[in-house]
Parts: sequence; structure tokens; C-alpha cells
Amino acid sequence: MDFISSLKTYQRAIERCLVEFIEGKRANYKDREVERWVYDVLGDFVLRGGKRVRAIMGVTAYEGATGIFDDERIYIPASALEFLDAYFLVQDDVIDSSDLRRGKDAAHVMLSKYAQNVTGVDPLEGDAFGLNVAIGVGDIFNAWGIECILASEFEADRKLAALGTYNSGCEVICRGEIKDIYLGLSTVTATEEEYIDMIREKTVYYVTRNQALMGLDLAGAPDAMREAMIAMTEPLGLAFQIRDDILDLLSTEEELGKPIGTDIREGKDTVMIIHARNSASGGQWAALEKMLGNPDTTDLDMARARDILADTGSLEYAQRLMDRYLAETNEALTVLNATGFADETIEFYRGMVDFIGKRRH
Repeated sequence: MDFISSLKTYQRAIERCLVEFIEGKRANYKDREVERWVYDVLGDFVLRGGKRVRAIMGVTAYEGATGIFDDERIYIPASALEFLDAYFLVQDDVIDSSDLRRGKDAAHVMLSKYAQNVTGVDPLEGDAFGLNVAIGVGDIFNAWGIECILASEFEADRKLAALGTYNSGCEVICRGEIKDIYLGLSTVTATEEEYIDMIREKTVYYVTRNQALMGLDLAGAPDAMREAMIAMTEPLGLAFQIRDDILDLLSTEEELGKPIGTDIREGKDTVMIIHARNSASGGQWAALEKMLGNPDTTDLDMARARDILADTGSLEYAQRLMDRYLAETNEALTVLNATGFADETIEFYRGMVDFIGKRRH
């Protein structure tokens, strides 16, 4: 089976598990109005799509470590990783003042509309309600993630290890988010080393590293396999984030399901901006600097920004860096394979490396 077919098979299995879990929760509150609003948002938000990469990393790490490919038990704790994702996405949309997520209203926007349409409050009060309640929605997602681990059918010591990995990952991801906000301050200029350190915490622990380690926890994998998995998932996660940065400039709102150019409008120092700061001419940098941190930057301005980043070689530099991390991932996969990790899963991960390097959303 090729990578895309395997990916879709995993996605369908995870979706079925998420639907069953959420519907069980929603049924408890169907006759209680405020809870129904919240659970409608919870269900809509997590079931509106997504690549399910996080849960898939957990499932495949377990399968690769055990050589067992039909153990349905792994899908419940792996679902925890999708709820963890939803928890951070709800927070991100509030932090970034982003109204769209995967082409639909962000959670706080959905809640604002409920308040306005049902109670008749004015838009300002509705928006405040949406932002405030979104905090609680995110916390529920996190609680669901913990519940999925605790409710799984694995041995108690393995569940405890997985829960420890989940919890420590939450702390590191939050640290990365705080660093991201700090580096976005108008008076702070990030170096490439600081940026990579930030995305290692915010993205690597969020997308690849801890997700795979949870799968290994539940498999009872040996230390050598864990070390090899870390060596593989860290460059994979860094490449994933750099590709995200590139897509924020080169993709479309329809493909991404959210506005493009948000990094520039928020004034974030991505690898491309850091490179351009050191390589652009005075006029090029002056034009780019006017857009950084300016929420009124237009689509025409963004086209100019793309031209500048292309002319300065900054886009190409980011692409080369991403390719380097993907090459490191492929090298690490050979080491992982040598620890006894299943050949079938190694091939799936090689397909994932190619997919991440070429993805459009």
C-alpha cells in the first residue's frame, strides 16, 4: 500500500474513534442549552478535518515497536493527541486573533455567534463571551486527552508512562508558545538559533516527537529505540514547521483553510525574515519592515513581500534548510530500523518525509 492510501486508512480509523468518543460526551448534555453550545463547538472543531499526523505518529510508533498492526487498543490513547492539538489550536486562534480554522469559524467565533444569535447580545459582548468561553473549551480538550490515555486498555505502568510524556510535552509546548510570543515583540530581533530553539519546543514536541514517544511508552519499547525515535522525529518536526512558514507565503487561503501572510502581519521572525534581514538591500528591507507587525498589510503588499524574499534568496534558503532536516530524518530512519523497528513502518515514515516536503496545506 502506498503512503497516501496508508495515511487515509489511518485517518479513517482515527476519525471513527474521535466520533465515538465525542458523541458519547455530547449525549450527556443534549437537553442543557449552554452545555449543548459548548459541546457542539467541541465536536465541530475537532471533526472538521485535519491530517491527523499527531495521532498517526502515536499509532505507527506503537506498531513499529511491537510489529503488531491490528491492535485496536492503540487508537483510544492516540486520539488524546488530536484533542491536545485542538486544545492548542483554540488557544492559538485566540492569541493570533484569527477568525478562521480549517476554512471555518474559529472556536471563539462560533461561540460569539451562539451568544449573539440566541441571547441577542451586541457583537462586542458576544465577542468577549466567545473569547472567554474558548479558554474553557481548550481546557476540556486537554481533559479529554488525559481521559483517553487513562481509559485505554493498556497496563497501568505503560499508561502512566504515556501520561507522563503527554504532560511533559504540554509544558514544553507552552514554553515554546511563550517564546514565540516574546520573539514577536516589536523590540525583539530573533537570531536563527533562537528561532530554531523556539520551534523545537513549540512544533517538534507538538507534532512528531512526543506523539511517537507516547506510542513507544505504550509498546514498552527499549531505550535504544526511544533514542533513535527522538533523533528521527526532531528534524522531521523542524522541517514540518519550516514548510508551514513557506506555505504561509506561497499557499492560498483556500488550501490552508486560514488566512495567509499571518506571520508577516504578526511581525514574526521566521527563518526567511531572519535571512532577509541580513541579505536584503536597504530599500528591500525598508519595504519589508513596513509590513512586519502591520495587520493592515494588504494582499498586494504580501505579493511584494514574496518577491523580496525570493529576490534575496530567503525563500530558497528556507527550502534548503527544510531539505537538510528531511535528509537528516531519512538518515535517522536507518538507525531506527536497526533497533528492531518494523520495516513496514519505516517505509511509511519515508513516505511521510516526502509528503511533508511537498505538502500544500
